[in-house]
Amino acid sequence: MGDSAVDEAAGSGRATGRHGRAALLRLARWFDSADTARADALYAAAFAAWPARRLGGAGDETAPATGSWWNAPRAHAAPPRPAGPVPTEPAADHSAQRAALHAAAESRAHWRRAAAAEVHRALAERTEGGARIALDPAAAGVLMELLTAALGSGDPERAPVTAGDMELEVRLHAGPAPDARLTLASPDGELHLDGLWLQVTDYRTTRVPDDTPADAPAGDGPHDGPEQEPPE
Repeated sequence: MGDSAVDEAAGSGRATGRHGRAALLRLARWFDSADTARADALYAAAFAAWPARRLGGAGDETAPATGSWWNAPRAHAAPPRPAGPVPTEPAADHSAQRAALHAAAESRAHWRRAAAAEVHRALAERTEGGARIALDPAAAGVLMELLTAALGSGDPERAPVTAGDMELEVRLHAGPAPDARLTLASPDGELHLDGLWLQVTDYRTTRVPDDTPADAPAGDGPHDGPEQEPPE
């Protein structure tokens, strides 16, 4: 409690300074002229010396002055409820961030589709002999993704393998060509593939025509004709 509370308890009705020798002397004069009840009220107001009470209790029972909080029974106190609605922070607006991410994803998808179309045009026919295919970096990246997936599905030096991308609507086929040497060139460098042919078709085409002799053992060469997946 400050001196303003002391003034109010003393009935002066005016606010005075809070610190210093003058405030202490003024408080001493009030004590000197007060009766017992008023002196108790002044003391409580000046030094916040109210009796201790149990928090959350049902009545006004005061705790004994000699009681220790360590040994006293646990108080059943409930957190105070706010008088009005609890203020909440406004939700952050992430619409600009979402729009930027959406635009970036659309742009990336557009350039990947354009790159896949370039790969399809460049490898629409099966490569032969010492073919050299030039691609820009984006198209070369798409081709490397398809080639990695195709080579991971089997051994193209024994039988054709394939890998497709439904979103890009292209499929890469690779098969054995013992005398072939294919060069894939881009501004980032060149990749040489020996003993393989490549061809890119639409995604639904799972087999491409081959040049395997008619008397070749079944299962040792490429599939013997075009076949497409049924429409979904």
